[in-house]
Parts: sequence; C-alpha cells; structure tokens
Amino acid sequence: MTNVDVLIVGAGPSGLMLSLELAAQKISFRIVDSTSIRSDKSRALVLHPRTLELLNRHGIAQDFIDRGVLNMMVRIFANQKFVFENDFGTVSFPDTMYHGPLMISQADIESILDELLLKQGVKVERPVTAEEILQDENGVTAILRNQDGSKEIIRCKYVVGCDGPHSVVRKSAGLKFEGAAYPQDFILADVRMKWQAKECLHIFIGSGFMMVFPMKNNIWRLVCSRNPSETDVEPTLENFQQRINKLLPEPTELFDPTWMTRFKLHHRIADNYRAGRMFLAGDAAHIHSPAGGQGMNTGIHDAVNLGWKLASVIRDDRDETLLESYNIERRRIGQILLQGTDKIFEFMATTNPVYLFLRNYILPLIMPWAMSIPGRRALAYRFVSELGIRYRQSPIVGQTSTWKGALKGGDRAPDGKLLRGDTEITVHSLLGACSHSLLLFSGIGENRASAEDLRKAESPLLNDIKRPILTSKITTSSLQSNQILDSEGRVHQLFGFTAPGFVLIRPDGHIEFIGSIASLDELIVWKEEQKL
Repeated sequence: MTNVDVLIVGAGPSGLMLSLELAAQKISFRIVDSTSIRSDKSRALVLHPRTLELLNRHGIAQDFIDRGVLNMMVRIFANQKFVFENDFGTVSFPDTMYHGPLMISQADIESILDELLLKQGVKVERPVTAEEILQDENGVTAILRNQDGSKEIIRCKYVVGCDGPHSVVRKSAGLKFEGAAYPQDFILADVRMKWQAKECLHIFIGSGFMMVFPMKNNIWRLVCSRNPSETDVEPTLENFQQRINKLLPEPTELFDPTWMTRFKLHHRIADNYRAGRMFLAGDAAHIHSPAGGQGMNTGIHDAVNLGWKLASVIRDDRDETLLESYNIERRRIGQILLQGTDKIFEFMATTNPVYLFLRNYILPLIMPWAMSIPGRRALAYRFVSELGIRYRQSPIVGQTSTWKGALKGGDRAPDGKLLRGDTEITVHSLLGACSHSLLLFSGIGENRASAEDLRKAESPLLNDIKRPILTSKITTSSLQSNQILDSEGRVHQLFGFTAPGFVLIRPDGHIEFIGSIASLDELIVWKEEQKL
C-alpha cells in the first residue's frame, strides 16, 4: 500500500493547477488520469485577467501569453451586417496588470502546466483509473487500475476529484450534480476558410447563432446551434457551410475540416464541493455554458483556493475547520457564475420569438452606443474577467470594527505599480504564493506614519506565528532607497488607506483581514483565533 498526502484524480487544467499549488507547497501527492495521452483537442479557449494573476503568483503568466493572443478583438454581426467591434486593447482596469482576455487553447494550457510540473519532478500517471474510493475518519483508501490491468491500493489524507462531469470522486462521495442539459443541440468544427476576415472572435446572430474563433495554422473553430430535427445525426461540412451562408455578410468557402462533432451543453453544480476528506474542483463540481469562457477559469480558481488550504492543514499550520471554507467560498462563486452564464447563453441561443426580436433587431441598435465609451466596455467585461470575485461571507475573513474602506475581508487584493529604489515593482510581486503576506501602509499627507512607526507596528504581529508571513512596508514618502514607495498614493487609494493601515493577504491573493493601524490589536486577536 502506498501512502501520500493527496490523490488528485483528473489531469485537466484544474488537476494540473492543483498539482502546481501542492508542489510549490512541498506537499506529497499523486495525480492520475484515465486517458492514455493528453488530448490535443482544443475545448476551452480563453484565460481571463484574474486567472493570469493567479498563474503569475508562480511567475508563469508570460509562458501562457507567449503561446496565445492577448486582448483579441470581438466583432459582432446581426442579420448579415456588421454591428460592432470591441477592442480589448482599449479596456483598462486601474487595479491589475492584465486588462483583456488571452486567447489560448486548453490543449496549450495543459501542455504548459504539464511541462512546468515535469521540471519539478511531477508526472501525470496515465492511463490510471480510480475504481473505488472509500473514506473513513482517518483517511481515504483508493483502488487504482493501471494500464496493464494490475491494481494498486493507495492510502491518502485527502482525495480531490478534478475528473470532469462524470466524476468518479463525486459519485464515490455521494454528492449530487444538480441541473440539466440545455434544450439546444450544438455542433463544432475546426476548418479552414476562404475569407479575408480579421483574426479575432466573430459572433453572428440572425437565423441562428454562430461563434467563429481563430486557431493555429489558419484553422478556424465554428460553434453553432442546430435544428432539433438533426440532433441524432453527425454534422457534415455541408451543415456548417449552409449556416455560414445564412449568417455571414459575404460568401465564404469551408474546406479541410480537422475535427467535427456534436454535443449538448449542461448547466450543473454539485450540492457540495466537499464530503469529508473528498473534494471536487473544476468540471467535477460545476459545468457551465461556454458563454463568457468561465468554466475552465473557474476550475483553475477552485484549485488555487483549495491548494493552500490543504497545505496549511496537512502541515498542521491551521485547524481542519479551515477546509470548510472551500465549499463556502467556491460553491457560491460557482452558483453566481452559473446564473450569469445562463442568462447570457439563453439570450444568445434563444428560440423564444420575443428574445429573438430583441437579439436580432434591438440589440444591434443599442450595442454600438452602449459600448462606445471605454469605461462602459470595462464595466461590461469586469464580470467576465473574474477580477470582482470576492468571499465576504466567508468565516475566515474580516476587517477591524472601525474600518470604513470600500475593500473588505474576502475581496481580491488589487494590484498597482510601486517603486523600490529605481526599480518598478507591483503590489502582487510582494505577495507569496505559498504564504500569507502582510502589507503595512504609511498613509497619505500630514498624518502618514514614518518607516520607524511601521516597524514598531509590525513587531507584535509576527510573534508566535507557525509559518513565516511575508511583510512589506509601503510609504508615500521615502528617504531610503530600499523602501517601497507609492509616490502618488495611487496604491493607497486602491486599498482605501488615507491614514496608516494594514492588510493581511492570503496565498490566493484575497484579503484575509484589513484595517487601520490604530486598530492593529484586532489583527492580533484575529491571528490567534485563526491560529495563524
């Protein structure tokens, strides 16, 4: 019998990201997948700004950017006429270094994560099937079936199911997968096209609905709804040609298909992301429509949220009750995203005559005006970007009793530019991917604290801590080259600090506790209650 801290079942983006988190935390684990090779089919196609931030906690966001297309334009057509284009290069947020989506295939994402894990000595075990998973109060026993038919018994502290919609882990845990299939059927094709279009995402509405994405090697992906009478028939190139002819403004020939398939879309969510020592992440926990490209990104966020919590409990840094917060925080986000993507999808793929009229004739009139101002475009994209995700209802976050700032415990920590000497750095570069981080702010104006004041404030906070906390002091006026300078006070404003303040940030980049330095004693009490 083999013993390990964590068994990860499923090596898609969620499983691979969780592996990266646990490897960084020096936690022992194994990751298995039932497929013999990694899929080369490109399913999900986008990484959003918040996901890039989470990847860059490990310094790897650029690896993905180098393989994708950043800030790809979106062009929308209605009734065979051009309506509007959205250039994400013109969208700007004041609190992040990443402003638009990165178009990159899931196959490339998995390949990059696989390569990064191999460099750390971690290899996905394929094809290995989890046949039986049984838990007791002390751990979990899993029976694995190897490629040669042999069985292996593995004993672990926790199992995480990243094994998709038909999750063995979810079924073994006795968890429900609540929801249903959408009524529409869909078809997909990766083809070459004879057209002179811009290399961007195209959305066509009219007598149907179609999205066209640029892929590698001059291949385009077509995704569209299909007629109910055709649902039991495999799609042909002619099916796609007919739909293209009805939706595009000019004739376009399709040829040389590399992949065609039909599928149904589902919207489902597990009734709990945790059952004792068994957890769910990614598509095993929730499946969405592709509207907004939320599914894969959300699964990666699940992995980041769960990874540091598992590591903290396994090392005995925190009590096991910390793990309860995973379901509390992430399932609520799953529900919000499910509701949001449902609304977008139902409107775009509707067969309701009233909605069809609004979509095909009213929306094209409103959209150019509504999206003509960059601020409106940024506001519309903020939900999709996942930068606004927060966990204010979580029992493991908070703020001091007198804190009146806009940011609260559970919010994402904003990013902004700072100076250390002559070197430009960012707030997020000060944060640890494997540890909590404490930022002390001097405040702005006459009431700002000196560097010595911040040092005195820091001292009692760092006593009796089981694990190191990264600390940084950010000032608005500095005479020393090694201090971190926010010369114009913009980062102070992002965090809501005019007076001296502090913020304790979790390894996933969310605020655990925030307040003014005048109420610093409340953080000491919080630290003791949370057993930090």
